[in-house]
Amino acid sequence: MRKAVLVMDMPESCMGCNFMYCDMENSEEICQAKETARPVDLEKEAKPDWCPLIPIPEKKPTYLIINNEHGYCEGWNDCIDAIAGDVN
Repeated sequence: MRKAVLVMDMPESCMGCNFMYCDMENSEEICQAKETARPVDLEKEAKPDWCPLIPIPEKKPTYLIINNEHGYCEGWNDCIDAIAGDVN
């Protein structure tokens, strides 16, 4: 199956997440981003360990030295720009 990427602001907790659903009928908060809906504890102030949202990796310095290997990171940084929507 093909994959897709949704770019959104990373929430600090479930309370600020677009995938959090309040089920008024059962008085329950549910994460809709999980393959199987998972109850959410809104008392916690941090994002839970099981959260499926993954932050976009950081850009690397343009010129990088790793294990005495020299290289340019333009391709990596261009990819990060494309994912984040920063492409000109």
